[in-house]
Amino acid sequence: MRESFLGFFGRHFRSPIFSAIEQGRDQDVLRLANPQRLKTARGRWGESPLCAAILSGRSELAIQLVHRGGSFENDGALSQAAMRGDLSVIDALLEAGKNPDEAMPDQEFSEGMTPLMWATNRKFYACMERLLEGGASVDAQAKDGRTAAMFTLHGQPEDIRALEILCRYKPDITLRDWRGRNLVDEAIGREKHGGNSSMRLLLERHYPSMFEQP
Repeated sequence: MRESFLGFFGRHFRSPIFSAIEQGRDQDVLRLANPQRLKTARGRWGESPLCAAILSGRSELAIQLVHRGGSFENDGALSQAAMRGDLSVIDALLEAGKNPDEAMPDQEFSEGMTPLMWATNRKFYACMERLLEGGASVDAQAKDGRTAAMFTLHGQPEDIRALEILCRYKPDITLRDWRGRNLVDEAIGREKHGGNSSMRLLLERHYPSMFEQP
């Protein structure tokens, strides 16, 4: 994949704000965090200072950078926070007006995955609920056709808990992924071939007409 100019620039001319983030020097980070630097500075992998703080697990610092205007369109910040289960940063980003469905840019193997998909995939239940409350689309589809609900298809207890949260928002369980399968297919298959009826029973409770016998 061709490297972006910002990514190339960040690799070779990295702003000192990134060293300050990595070394835990918060006061130096905040001293360096002027609007221009927050908008244009990029780390080794093209990440913004805000994303660098999230990646470093520096929640309080990340929130301060959000309050200073450090979040920008398509910066991947909300997906990064969802991947790490960082509810406080998700709160700050949504309150700052972040698009709850904004996917992380330039992800070859997860293109189009929304923050809700990441939170569901990693079973961060509180983050899922906050994103849904914040307007995240329960039916958004990644490039491969998967929705958030499809990240529960294994039917394990943690999947069922996540699916129950999603079902409160009435996802379209007939949407199909790249394999041509939907959640109804998966639920029936789990029960028929694995003896696990938990997904089918949950879906039948929310969508009784989908499982009526002909």
